[in-house]
Amino acid sequence: MKIVVWNLKGGQGKTVLSIAIAMLEGFYVVTNDVHSPIDEVLGEDRALRMGMRDELPDVPIELDLIYDFGGYPDARIIQAAKQADCVVVPIIYESPLEMQVTINALSEIEKYSDRIIIVLNKAKPGDFERAQTVLAEFDYEYPIFEVKQSTAFSRAIEHKKSLQQIVDESPLFSFHYSKPLEQVRNLIKAIS
Repeated sequence: MKIVVWNLKGGQGKTVLSIAIAMLEGFYVVTNDVHSPIDEVLGEDRALRMGMRDELPDVPIELDLIYDFGGYPDARIIQAAKQADCVVVPIIYESPLEMQVTINALSEIEKYSDRIIIVLNKAKPGDFERAQTVLAEFDYEYPIFEVKQSTAFSRAIEHKKSLQQIVDESPLFSFHYSKPLEQVRNLIKAIS
């Protein structure tokens, strides 16, 4: 399976989401983001950082891969989106005006993929409904998944463990982090 995680707007949690999926499901990750911690977290054997002039790597069809693109234009996104089984567009709801960049990204992605899933990242109470309202104004009917704001993700990255490993470590983590784990698992199910 090939997944593209992308939004033209930076700071939407693309890399955190990519790492969470990769660590849970054993995906490899390719990134063009020079500031991404992906290779440090996953290790160089499961992560590849492309330079500005590098072509997309040839990837065996059976390899599960996430293309985690930084929040800026890159022509390789088109090629990756055409190859991908799904394009995941993370957003963080700030305001209707702030979502305009995401709306622009969706309009661009639609040209190359008809399998789009929106993930409302770091969601706070009421964000899901507000984001749905804004997207409905543009007649977008893509599935939207919510991933609530949680320290589970930063803990997983810091300790280089999957959300499942973090939940399994202790009853306290299990209580607090089982919801984010469930939300990411539901997203993975929808992608599959």
